[in-house]
Amino acid sequence: MTWAKRLKRVFNIDIETCSECGGEIRIIAGIEDPEVICKMLAHLDKKVTQIL
Repeated sequence: MTWAKRLKRVFNIDIETCSECGGEIRIIAGIEDPEVICKMLAHLDKKVTQIL
C-alpha cells in the first residue's frame, strides 16, 4: 500500500484527488530529508511573512 493510500485510509486525507475540480493528482516526488524539509518550510514562512 502506498503512503498516499495509507493517508486516505487512516486519516481520511485524499491527496490523489484535486479539492478544486475533483481531478486526479499525480504525485511526482516525496521529500523525506528533514534538512531539506526545514529549508523549504522556512522559505515558505518568509514568503507568508512578506505578504502579511
